[in-house]
Amino acid sequence: MSIYIQNEALFKDKLKKGICVFAGAGFSTLVSPSGKKLPVGEELCKEVISHFRLDLSEEYGLSYISEFCPESEYQSFLREYFTVSDYAPLYNVLNKVNLKAFITTNIDNIIRMVTENGNRYYLKNIREYGATIGGPNELLYIPLHGDVTSLSSKLYFGKFELSDVDLVNGDLFSQMRGVLSTSPVLFWGYSFNDSGVLKIVKKIIESNPSNIWVQVRPEDTQNKKLFEGKGCNIISSDTENLLQWIDNNCIYTHDLEGIPINDKALQKYKLPTITDIPIVPSEDFYRKGITEWYPIIQGIPYERKAVTKAENNALENKNVIISGCHFSGKTTILMQLARKVDSINKLYVQGITKEEASFIVKQTKGQAAWIFFNDCCSDIDAFLVFAKSANIKVVGATDDYLLETVRHILSSAVSYKVVNCSEINEVEAQRMYNKLPEGLKEPSFKYTTQPDEKYSMFEYISSNIQGAYTEKHIASIFREIKKQSQDLFDVVAMASYMSRNNSAISYQNVAHLLGINVYPDALNLVVQAKEYLRQYNLSLCDETEYQDYFILRSKVFNYCAHEILIKEYRNEYGKLIKWVVTQEPRYSILRYDIFRRKAFDSELFRKVFSYKEATSIYNFLYERDGNPYTLQQLALCQSSFGDFQNAFASIDLAVSKQPRNFSFRNSQAIILFESNHKNHVPDSVKYMKQAMRILEQCYANDKRKLYHAQKFSDFALVLSDEYEIDDYLEMALKWLIEMTDNDESESRRSRRLKERLRNKLSII
Repeated sequence: MSIYIQNEALFKDKLKKGICVFAGAGFSTLVSPSGKKLPVGEELCKEVISHFRLDLSEEYGLSYISEFCPESEYQSFLREYFTVSDYAPLYNVLNKVNLKAFITTNIDNIIRMVTENGNRYYLKNIREYGATIGGPNELLYIPLHGDVTSLSSKLYFGKFELSDVDLVNGDLFSQMRGVLSTSPVLFWGYSFNDSGVLKIVKKIIESNPSNIWVQVRPEDTQNKKLFEGKGCNIISSDTENLLQWIDNNCIYTHDLEGIPINDKALQKYKLPTITDIPIVPSEDFYRKGITEWYPIIQGIPYERKAVTKAENNALENKNVIISGCHFSGKTTILMQLARKVDSINKLYVQGITKEEASFIVKQTKGQAAWIFFNDCCSDIDAFLVFAKSANIKVVGATDDYLLETVRHILSSAVSYKVVNCSEINEVEAQRMYNKLPEGLKEPSFKYTTQPDEKYSMFEYISSNIQGAYTEKHIASIFREIKKQSQDLFDVVAMASYMSRNNSAISYQNVAHLLGINVYPDALNLVVQAKEYLRQYNLSLCDETEYQDYFILRSKVFNYCAHEILIKEYRNEYGKLIKWVVTQEPRYSILRYDIFRRKAFDSELFRKVFSYKEATSIYNFLYERDGNPYTLQQLALCQSSFGDFQNAFASIDLAVSKQPRNFSFRNSQAIILFESNHKNHVPDSVKYMKQAMRILEQCYANDKRKLYHAQKFSDFALVLSDEYEIDDYLEMALKWLIEMTDNDESESRRSRRLKERLRNKLSII
């Protein structure tokens, strides 16, 4: 078959400099080596009619026929049918093209396999990861009708579904329009039959038709005439011939292919030198908690023992996670370790996806490397890519909370060690104090005098560093901001909430929140907020080298601001949080996949919402994404309000969806025990014992045994103290000893529980 390309030289230039592909069913029709061919039109209709034994003719069309299929079975059929295990090798020539984005109404996984098998791109699915800030090897992927590789993604084929798919996924379609409006576009194998898509395509074509190429089959004279008349460039060819033309005419000379590990494909992940980074004064590091490379390279902070322990564990076990509470020094420890490790191949990453992790691994070419991964549990799949790679030692840092939500995934996939840095013992705290610059430290060292009182990095800074921000100081700043301008207050409060949850604010977020224009109104307001904070020696800074995203850099300020907003501005803060999680489009939230893991926390919702409002928001979120973790947080929230009956129903539903998730089972046991402890009836003890059996199962089957052992010990002491049931004390002590003996980072809670258990057993 011959091929005709209108403005061929220009098209070739666009393929080299950057182009977006919008693909339809005709794109995925090449036969794979195993003989599989994805169908289009009448072919798929016949398959559906045959599989579901429908008394219909394929002439009715797929969208009509789909409405007669049972929803669940039809989704499973589509997912299985369109998940390919191999594909025509000719598709690999797409790695020769400078692709800016790949947008498709197809649901298959061909383009995902093409990028995974190449060395040029990693896929960034906007459905999974939300807003993107771009990257030289990132391929933005927008599957408009669903994605077979994502089990939570609905696949759209029915007549009624397709009629409003642009309304259901309105934010996604809006993002698509933004992407297609800024780059050359190739429409490939697309039939232009979807009304929702056509509305956007029409506007794009009207704005810049000369930047658009439309591939049509030679016999399709109708579409050829239509789009030629609109001013678009026509490519008359089938998919196979167009791919062959690209293979013959595009030469990929990018030096990311076949390079050694020290070349520029990995340059942005390499540790910086002192000449690459801005100077950060010591007082900013100590007083504000601004963790940057400059103080690390200069050796300003004391090196805690967790650094050496993490390095030793990595040498023994390869995979290590440094965990701790919020503002516990995790990032500092990770960066110090990165500087300390004696290796020529060291990379530092944060906020990456599994596709980007796979890209990095491929570029190492099997050479030994250390990867230091901050906020590693925000995308556990990315961490697992490194952890499963034989040539890589990976050390991550994460919040305790996030680690607990993914432990079951980690434990079933890889071997790893955890180094906890939440609490600082007195000896180490004294050494840290001794290294403080004389002009910054308080006249005398202070450590907690209460045996059960937490002493983390925040308590250390508050007690021992002169001029460190305190809640009282930051509360006065918020009062001044609110007096100055309600809009400024809202911007800073939103920045606090987003920064707290590993995201950032953008001009667009501010515009949506306040109902104003992005330019110049939201831009001016963010500039005002930055200037206002600067007078307090604080900053609202660019999140990355890319513009338009901003975070509160001071961890001390952010830590205190969150607590102040809850205590003193509960209703306003709750209203803002509700708006963000229910009204702001997910695709407008930077790192939405990370943001959602902490932003919906039951403890936070309990503090800022009434019971009715909290449950209403959780139900809305669950209806929107069907995530069982939302059910878990709903159950914990219901339990904290004393509604144990509905809490049972919610956690049971979560467990039914993921029976082997021991975090869910642990929550189930806690709710079961505490409800019967607080509302004592004749059978309460029986159900509390049932909760203990659930925790025994968790301890036996889950690798995060300390988590279950501590809760089991708490409940064993309750049963002994209040019901004179001592059956569980010995087992509780045995488990804690197994988990904590010879552990230098043993927590205060574990030590206290062991002491209480020993005292109990000594008098029985």
